[in-house]
Amino acid sequence: MSHDNFSAPMPWIGRYVVAASFICILSMLADAVQGIRRRKFWLPCRFFTLNAASLTLLGVVVKLPLDLNNPMPGETDQMAKLSSVVFMSTAMANFMPSLPLMDNKDIFMEMAALGILVTTLVANVCTELGTGVIYSEKIEHIVVMLSIIFLFVIMCFSALTVPTIKSFLELEYREKGNMIEIEDLVEGEKPVEVKLKENLRKFLIMAETGNPQFVMARSATCAACCAICCLNGLVLLQVSLRDNLFGAHVKSMSDYRRSTYCISRIQSLGVAVGTVSSLIRWFAIATIKSSKKKINIKVEKHWLERLKDWKDSPFALQIKNPKCRKLVQQIQNLILGYCTRLQILIVVASKIVQLFPILLLSLLRSCVCSSSWCNNIINSESESAENLKEDISRYVLHLEGEEELTQVMANRRDDTSWMMEIGRKQQPKYLMELLQKLNDFRGVGKFDINQFPPPQFQVPPNGWKMPIVTLTAIATAIPNIDHKMVDSLLLTVSQGLKYVSFIEHVLGTNGNSEKNKRAADVAWLELYVYRRWLDQDLQKMALQGKTSKGILQNFADIAQNYVTGLKDENTKVDYSRKPAKVIAANATYQMSQIILQDTEKIDDQTEVHFFNYISVMIAGVVSACLINMPYAITKKCSASAIEKREENVQHAIHLLGEAEEIIKSLQKHEKVTPANSSKSDSDSPSSDEIEIAIE
Repeated sequence: MSHDNFSAPMPWIGRYVVAASFICILSMLADAVQGIRRRKFWLPCRFFTLNAASLTLLGVVVKLPLDLNNPMPGETDQMAKLSSVVFMSTAMANFMPSLPLMDNKDIFMEMAALGILVTTLVANVCTELGTGVIYSEKIEHIVVMLSIIFLFVIMCFSALTVPTIKSFLELEYREKGNMIEIEDLVEGEKPVEVKLKENLRKFLIMAETGNPQFVMARSATCAACCAICCLNGLVLLQVSLRDNLFGAHVKSMSDYRRSTYCISRIQSLGVAVGTVSSLIRWFAIATIKSSKKKINIKVEKHWLERLKDWKDSPFALQIKNPKCRKLVQQIQNLILGYCTRLQILIVVASKIVQLFPILLLSLLRSCVCSSSWCNNIINSESESAENLKEDISRYVLHLEGEEELTQVMANRRDDTSWMMEIGRKQQPKYLMELLQKLNDFRGVGKFDINQFPPPQFQVPPNGWKMPIVTLTAIATAIPNIDHKMVDSLLLTVSQGLKYVSFIEHVLGTNGNSEKNKRAADVAWLELYVYRRWLDQDLQKMALQGKTSKGILQNFADIAQNYVTGLKDENTKVDYSRKPAKVIAANATYQMSQIILQDTEKIDDQTEVHFFNYISVMIAGVVSACLINMPYAITKKCSASAIEKREENVQHAIHLLGEAEEIIKSLQKHEKVTPANSSKSDSDSPSSDEIEIAIE
């Protein structure tokens, strides 16, 4: 076969490199756009993070400099090799904020994989430089290779600080959370929604400043990575301008053909995107640092704490020979001593690099702008401290040496208000109309569900969702009801289940409750989409025209028949192992029997009155659940992992905006939970009370 046949696939491989580069560019661009839209100019990483997928893409992106088999003598080919290695350095610099997103094991694995890729790339490029395969822009290649090595070393030593930083932030977050609880007790009675809004603002500032990505982005080592990225971007820029000026890069002479031209252009675009992102991040953090009155170059404790812990700990392997053990321990201490000195050198050098944009911004403030006008230009998030209702700076989480962060973050715009305003625009209007029908729900829990054990199986765990879905199914099967009323009820319950699911997710813990919630989700999907319940068509059931009591008895019979149809199955198997429809059948049987025992109220009711009766029962159960909303929102802010805490706090603020009016209307009622609803007062129920137990 001829050489042309062997080289035929190479242009397609080049296009594959272009596609991988384009995906990386889109990811970096998406992070930049999202960060700017949210006014987080330190540009958190969400799409372009250090993980297996991104490293695989980078392995494809650097295909050309790793290719030792194909000669690439053309000027365009040489430019494509340089753009690939610069793209690699740009990607590494933009990985820095994503390091704290991983746990210790993942950090080790991803850094090891990145180290293998970096080592392979550096070794191949050095080989090509030594053999003359790379003959153009040799100095530029050497500079970029050295910068990639520096970047990897900086990333490794920065990764060492991640566990220490996370543990410190977690401890400080807990302390501030306890402070909020104490202040709530001292301040006395306030409307719940007002107190909740104040607390959420505190939790938000804690979550934002304690975000591990933000902590890493404002570190000195991240500033150094941004500076190296900008330097490499300038190297590629001057090569591109020089070659274009002298008419180089006209023709490719490799087997990749014109695909090398596309690679060099698309990767140059990626370098531009990554460099601009790094530049924005660098100056955004410099804006915070420039507010510091006194600049000290000091190595804080968190940089060296983990290395000191390793040095003070014995060697992991057990060595019986005392002399060998002593020798190994001395070698370990010697290596860790050198690592400590290198860490100090890296931090000091990074802080010196960090001074350049700080001094530039300080000079800009003092020479060009008036103080107020300049602050509005440089930091669009700042506001006058006189407009603050309280000193929020006490809730700013910061590491040693970041004292200036407290005042900067305290003076920024309060995001809680506009987040809540977004939530208010999405208020559940149908649900609010249903809850207005409710006068009281003291009767919730007066009927003990244990009076009616389900057929064959054990009693289901406590929960709110399954009773709500079951009551909705009963209401859907009532005959002679306008379909608009049924559709409106289904839409209302759909809105209510959103908040019920949130509360059950936050407050629920055991495996049985999780099984019950999943069963309710399956049953609700079948009811809402197909109007079916336990394989029965509810629309056909409604056409049968039975009385209210007959409908309930029919539901109880359907449930019992469904369960007894599984008699071949061992009835002593644990409840958590039962299928979702069996759980729904148990709930249907129990709920039908609970309502049937109140026969005096339902015997003489018309279909519309019975539909309203069930609707008010649904409103009672939903209200009894939603009274726990403030506690669930507060718990949501503290119970999540530190990496997801800011997102969870923002979600809690949105929920408060949506449910604010509901919370206000429910404050007159006593708090009811699934655990205590069966222990409610035992007085005889009045005609307007909702009589249903949740167990």
